[in-house]
Amino acid sequence: MRKIKRITALTLCMAMIVSSGSCNQGSGRGTEQSADTTTIAASATTEDPNKEIDIQIDYDEMADIGEVDAVNEEGTGKLWESGKTAGAIKVLSWFDFHNIAPEKDIAELYAERFGGTVETEVVSSLEVTNRLGVLMAAGQSPDIMRMQSEFFPSFFLANRFTPMDDWFDMQSPLWSDMSGIIDQFAYKGEHYYYPYALTATEYGVTYNALELEEIGAPDPMELYFEGNWTWNEFEEICLQWKASNPDKYPIAWPGTFGVQLAATTGTPVIEFTGSEIKNNMKDANVIRTMDFVEKLVREECFWEGWHGPDGLESWLGTLFFIMPLDWAHPCGQEIFFKNQLEGEIRTVPMPRDPNADKYYMSGATSGYVVPSGALNPQGAAAFILASRIWATDPEVVGAKREEVLYDGGYFYIKCPECKYKFENERDEIGAVCPECNTPRKAKHKMTYTDEQMQIFDDLLDPSKFTFVFDCHRGFGDDMTQYMIDVFDGPISSLGETGYTYQLDSYYNSIESVFDEYRSDMKENSGS
Repeated sequence: MRKIKRITALTLCMAMIVSSGSCNQGSGRGTEQSADTTTIAASATTEDPNKEIDIQIDYDEMADIGEVDAVNEEGTGKLWESGKTAGAIKVLSWFDFHNIAPEKDIAELYAERFGGTVETEVVSSLEVTNRLGVLMAAGQSPDIMRMQSEFFPSFFLANRFTPMDDWFDMQSPLWSDMSGIIDQFAYKGEHYYYPYALTATEYGVTYNALELEEIGAPDPMELYFEGNWTWNEFEEICLQWKASNPDKYPIAWPGTFGVQLAATTGTPVIEFTGSEIKNNMKDANVIRTMDFVEKLVREECFWEGWHGPDGLESWLGTLFFIMPLDWAHPCGQEIFFKNQLEGEIRTVPMPRDPNADKYYMSGATSGYVVPSGALNPQGAAAFILASRIWATDPEVVGAKREEVLYDGGYFYIKCPECKYKFENERDEIGAVCPECNTPRKAKHKMTYTDEQMQIFDDLLDPSKFTFVFDCHRGFGDDMTQYMIDVFDGPISSLGETGYTYQLDSYYNSIESVFDEYRSDMKENSGS
């Protein structure tokens, strides 16, 4: 087996979160849960007790530039006004853009290169879409929002967002390698969403490697590098871990686990091409996937109810978190840091379908949309440009990579006792303040091992993964609930009702949801 470098919780806690979200943030991707659970709400409005000893960025001062340099305007369209600074944009979000990565890093670049500042209205994740409607009705639309899975295509049909084709040139070098992905989100021939990056898949498998080492089970990361990380190995590890932990359950899941697993067969459950909606729920690959899921149910592998990676009890009670990896991974590291736990958080892709001709994976993107009626559309376009520069500029990308691979000491910038200001956050472990001899206060930051970085690199490599885009969350609340009932019913009922029974019960209702979209697209085509 390939040897994986082990690192301690101390090393993990010293590293810097750069490209992934905070544990308090929630996934922001419309995470589905069973009906008796509560949707994750951000705690971004809570005052950080360490704020006074952390770095404070003066965005207004940073944004004090005369005009935008032409080099930062590459990839713009005919509506873009050359040289114009971005000014202030208003954001509607479930977290403050100045507190969470990557938004806080993009906001800094936005200020430096575009002369823009960000004002965020923070609401509960439950209230974001309702609040958007209220603001739009009052003529006070926000300028920008983070793209969420439930927006596409339902919010596009409802004209809640602005087409961006006149603001950006999709064929320009800045956007050309994303053009195929941008087309995945086209609606009636228009592009409302220009994602700044394809992210490292939507769902992954996050776990504490020490749990498996202690029982002599194979490590999924090692299996992945050997080419042996499949459904079969996943099942065997679950059963081996459960045999050693008979009162626990190996899988914590956020909902519609079967949809994520079906993607590894190469078959999206609901496929939207911009001109056609294809319902694959009766496809042989999807049925085979759910047969496997029901087998795991009979083997008592699923932990019933909601058990997110942002809780200590969850990590003490389960093995695998099948959740958005850019949420589960930083959550795990933060939990281990705060509770001084031993082990190493690792994340691997969803296990490969052993019958598939390629390694397929559910695709995910990151980016922003501009609500209809936005008062500063150029500022919003500039923020989207800043996000794309943040994701592609070699100097910026290199600096981010160096940060997440750095495994030395990370600390708050000021002494917790006398507020002496150090030159930077990095220092030797055990360093003290030169003024009062107080030990520097360790700061939680995220880091990757070389092997973990390689996996995340692989997940962006089309030669290693073929991405499947499933948009079932984007057809409204009724559709979301139907999918939960059909795909989670066999799990939450502990096998009392199977997938085919659930599918027969809901299939006509699901098809009726698509009627409005099919009619709208048919009218647009003139047929």
